[in-house]
Amino acid sequence: MPVAAAAKDRVKKPKQPKKPKGPPKPERIEIGALPALSYDSDLGLGFGLIASVARFSPGYRPYRWRLELLLSANAKRAPGRGIEVPFHDDYLNMDFPGLAGDRLRITARVGFRKFANTGYYGFGNDSAATEPWEGIDPDQELMAYQAARRYHRFDHIYPLLLFNARIKVWDRSTVQQRRRIEALVGLNTTYNIVRPYAGSLLEQDIALKASGTPDGKALGNLLQGTDPHALVVLSAGALFDTRDHEYTPTRGTFTELTVRASPGVQQNLRYAAFSLNSAWYKAFLGEWLSFAIRGVADVIVGDAPFYELTRFGALMPRDGPGGGWSLRGVPRQRYAGKIKLIQNLELRSMFWKFTIKNNHFTVGAVAFLDAARIWADFGRTELGGQGIDGGTFKLGTGGGLRVRWGETFLVRFDGAYSPTDKTQGFYVDVGHVF
Repeated sequence: MPVAAAAKDRVKKPKQPKKPKGPPKPERIEIGALPALSYDSDLGLGFGLIASVARFSPGYRPYRWRLELLLSANAKRAPGRGIEVPFHDDYLNMDFPGLAGDRLRITARVGFRKFANTGYYGFGNDSAATEPWEGIDPDQELMAYQAARRYHRFDHIYPLLLFNARIKVWDRSTVQQRRRIEALVGLNTTYNIVRPYAGSLLEQDIALKASGTPDGKALGNLLQGTDPHALVVLSAGALFDTRDHEYTPTRGTFTELTVRASPGVQQNLRYAAFSLNSAWYKAFLGEWLSFAIRGVADVIVGDAPFYELTRFGALMPRDGPGGGWSLRGVPRQRYAGKIKLIQNLELRSMFWKFTIKNNHFTVGAVAFLDAARIWADFGRTELGGQGIDGGTFKLGTGGGLRVRWGETFLVRFDGAYSPTDKTQGFYVDVGHVF
């Protein structure tokens, strides 16, 4: 063989460049599974498993169906020494849009919670967060110190079933933007076991309520549902949706106008609650830079269980004001009342996209400001001769990171500080706050 020919044979052929990956296929299944490693200042380090499966098909938005499973518990350093498990949360979320000729969407959740660290600070905008453990040496009086650290806590155990049917009554949506109105009909049922800790504020207020004093009578209008009971809540309302994306919107609005009511299955817990929850999104540079704002007004009439006075909403009930889903930087269940106002402002940016094998990821950042104001009841409420609804808006501010996997799985990392309460919080969770 000639030398030139042999040398030519030894020359390596250049590698063919990989074809660029295009957008996701319209017909596909997205599967995501991660260790459920989360963190919440109130609950500690969360561990477990979170997984989601979503089926995408042409003509279905945002997908044909989606399941999300969470099995998790939280571990936190116990006061003084040792480890405690304050929160246990297991659920299966089910979402089926596009039913009945794309006129019906059904969402459901089956779950179980044990919240040994539920907050109770009393009622009203002026409720105090005391620190009775000051002056107690945990090395010398460990049990007394741990009991004092549970002064604003109680144990709340409840299995739950949440079911919502969303029915389209008007739809002019396009591929780029939704324009629809839906009717909402729902059922939320729980069985609640409330266990006050010895010496806690809740135990003291339960005793005060039974005393027949003026303070006891004032608490009687607010401190309901402390014995084990079933609670059945029916909800109805309307949803207005013009968002460009359900999970990471940059344009449009989403508004929930609902009423939820309990017929009083046990302990005469009859009440109605009215909620207006409206979010607005504005894109300046697409996903690169957008602005989001949400306003919530939630009003309860009647004898609701006391723990419902720290919650809002019917489509997806949330804790608030206080905690990572409403007033960041302020402890969960910090404020309780029948009238709540909550505002959230966020400046969002999703700026870095990359692909690992066939998985598409996007990384972004958020800066936010949260505010809230509550009133214990409709009239003036006094305890100890003082009104409990003074003060002004409570604030929380901070920033965080966002990581989106595919189209529907978003993890957020938020750090927050409250200049009004002088407290801070750090949260790792799934999904935008709104």
